[in-house]
Amino acid sequence: MKHVLLLSFLSMGILSVNSHSGNFENNFIGSNSLSIGGSSESYNTGTQPEPESEKMLAATFRSQNDCRVELKDFVFDVQFNIVSATVYFSGTNFRNVEVGYITSKSLKPIKNLMARCAPSTIVVFDKVKVIGPDNEVRPIQGTSYMLR
Repeated sequence: MKHVLLLSFLSMGILSVNSHSGNFENNFIGSNSLSIGGSSESYNTGTQPEPESEKMLAATFRSQNDCRVELKDFVFDVQFNIVSATVYFSGTNFRNVEVGYITSKSLKPIKNLMARCAPSTIVVFDKVKVIGPDNEVRPIQGTSYMLR
């Protein structure tokens, strides 16, 4: 009887340790954000859905060359690199929704669409995939910008 109880307590301890490590990974991945631009003045977005999109000046958006992934509220310096993202443009100067694709941090593949952006253009970064220091590719939540 003592062995059965001991075995059940051991298995409960292992299960609780595994569930905590899974939560850590989810929290770690969930704290990523996509930022447009390379300066300290770049506009950052959280991964929590918000009722409104981020606002950015159209001229500022057009002048950007890179985007990056940042970990918010994370103590360690960990770098994630963008593998791919789908970018949707709509609103001013876009008759229909137009789609562009990036395959790195460079915004060069969508520069022709970015050049048409004006106030009231909406830009959505979706299906963002990143690679971490562990060489694992994972999706993160995208972001949207309402240009002003």
